[in-house]
Amino acid sequence: MPQRKPALLGAVAAFALAALAFTAVALQAGSNSGAGPVSPRAAAVAWRGLVDEPRVPVAVGERMLVVLDLPSLADRVAASGGRAGDRQERRWTASALSLQRLFLSRLTVQGAQIKPEFRYGRVLNGFSAQLDPRSLALLERAPEVEGIYPVRAAYPASVEEDRAARAAFSAGIGARPEGGLPGFDGRGVAIALLDTGVDRLHPYLRGRLLEGIDVVGGSELAAAASRPEDPTQVERHGTQLAGIMVGAGGPPGLAGIATGASVIPIRIAGWQRDAQGGWAVYSRTDQIIAGLERAVDPNDDGDAHDAARIALVGVAEPYAAFAQGALAQAAGGALRLDTLVVGPAGNDGPAGPGFGSVSGPGGAPAALTVAAGDLRPSFQIARVVLRAGLRVVLDRTLPLAGAVGPERPLDLPIATPRLSGERVLPAPGTPSVSAADFFDARGYSRVAASGGRAGDRQERRWTASALSLQ
Repeated sequence: MPQRKPALLGAVAAFALAALAFTAVALQAGSNSGAGPVSPRAAAVAWRGLVDEPRVPVAVGERMLVVLDLPSLADRVAASGGRAGDRQERRWTASALSLQRLFLSRLTVQGAQIKPEFRYGRVLNGFSAQLDPRSLALLERAPEVEGIYPVRAAYPASVEEDRAARAAFSAGIGARPEGGLPGFDGRGVAIALLDTGVDRLHPYLRGRLLEGIDVVGGSELAAAASRPEDPTQVERHGTQLAGIMVGAGGPPGLAGIATGASVIPIRIAGWQRDAQGGWAVYSRTDQIIAGLERAVDPNDDGDAHDAARIALVGVAEPYAAFAQGALAQAAGGALRLDTLVVGPAGNDGPAGPGFGSVSGPGGAPAALTVAAGDLRPSFQIARVVLRAGLRVVLDRTLPLAGAVGPERPLDLPIATPRLSGERVLPAPGTPSVSAADFFDARGYSRVAASGGRAGDRQERRWTASALSLQ
């Protein structure tokens, strides 16, 4: 009888290699002389967002994620100490879905009208559906319901193309990170890529793609789909991420992180209707969980012994670092079935939620959340002089936090930024600023960092200065 086994060293190595797919290419010090004049007022509305356009509003209707306090396959496997045979796992999966059907049947007798769009029984026990007020009220009172969560939109994690095309980011400027582990290239490891469709004819991906799964629908084998009203616009985010992971045969010396691994494309994002009735590329949290259900059971037979060792989620759910949400619970269930969920953080682009944000599923304790890495061997510096009246508080040369420095000296007042773009009447003697004042017209930070070095007196002065400005 087949038993569950701990992940092998090669699989563990592949986890680290696949995680690096989200690591940014490190940059050396460069010039932005071709960037044009810096605007003193960089309005937030001018920042471009994901997939080369601002985020479009997405209507999810009255869709809700309902998590039931009923055992899932992951719960059963964990209770058995991680040891279960294939027949046993198929029985447990069938039992989880059967208990869910009985629960829905009982609610139907009570007058609820619930038609699940997605049903889950592997990583968690639950479903997603559009709920009317009566059905929602019945679910809230049902003892079998552990939680009800709104379905939210998730967007492909990326940065702007025009920014990446600037001279400071051009070929030869960056220092390619050496993320590989000697002797390990991911060979024998399957990675489930939860993203848009993948171009199966791309020459750099030949021989690396396994049979795909389309959760969104309409695309054979999870292939990259065209915009319904414009065939020239094709999904590409999934293809790009697959190339970063396993691509081979690219321009001189260019290859993916784990060239020996295989990718199971799971299309959980793609062209879908937006709030205005047009088309946009995005995903939903219920679609992500449906993708995780297939990542742990690619052939959909209820047995998770064929689970992908890594589920790489290429979309980010903004403002959603929830440790106990439905997506976080699904990531925990996947881990109990030997699938590690890897998600991005900080890759929301300028349209993202702002500073220090971790998007879903990155807030899940069971997920490996990866942000961009700055591996530059050198960086730009600038002389910073801070004056309080006639007194010089600081006069030092400091490293710049951003990749591109200002083109000319800047004389900026110190003020407390307001995170909203709205301006309000300031206190007497206090300059009026907004968060947009701290960025140039292209979205780069205009704030210099201290590099983490400061004396006790200096920190006391900075604290007193911050409180006095309030």
